[in-house]
Amino acid sequence: MSRRQPLESAMFFLAVAGAMSWLAYAAGDSLPQALLPLYRRELQWLMDGFRVDYLDLQEQGGETVLMMQATLQAPLVIMGRILPAGGSVGASTLAMHAWAHPVLLFSLLAAWPGVPLGQKPRLLLIGVPWVLLAESIDIPLVLWGSVEDILYWQVDPAMTNPPPGSAVQHALDGGGRYGMTILFSLFAVMMHQSLPAGTRAIHEPAADIRMARAVSR
Repeated sequence: MSRRQPLESAMFFLAVAGAMSWLAYAAGDSLPQALLPLYRRELQWLMDGFRVDYLDLQEQGGETVLMMQATLQAPLVIMGRILPAGGSVGASTLAMHAWAHPVLLFSLLAAWPGVPLGQKPRLLLIGVPWVLLAESIDIPLVLWGSVEDILYWQVDPAMTNPPPGSAVQHALDGGGRYGMTILFSLFAVMMHQSLPAGTRAIHEPAADIRMARAVSR
């Protein structure tokens, strides 16, 4: 390893992390806005028995939140109590949570040790589907869990037996979304390492010339 390689790797990490942070600041609501159709389809599938009436971005207290309103389409029994059809329930979460996954995952991959600088761009490309998977898991599950949280709290304010969605929501909001992204970055690295050696590298001509000269000697 040449003396320049650690410096070049550090500069690459700073460039990627800085670019992603700037993009999150500059683009702001553009990413969660673009993901709204995906969120709506997932929520309609997750929330069986509900109709998603409204899902959009709103300003609340100087922050942008993703607000959802849903209507119960059939009676729902919770701990022996019947909630009648037609009831409406709302939930919200910070829209900027959508940026947590690309900023963290691409920064981690850019800094991942043991991956040559010439292979980092390929590694970042492998990270793209993992970012999309994280996006499809995080906010829909948080909104679904918030709805379950509200409904169960109405029946049992002590929440002695919280529903699965509520537990998932609290886990994600308690730092689980970052743990998930770190895990997905590890999966991306494993996928990269499983590629044949010839498809991983973006060869550097200078390095190839030095190797050829060494062999010719």
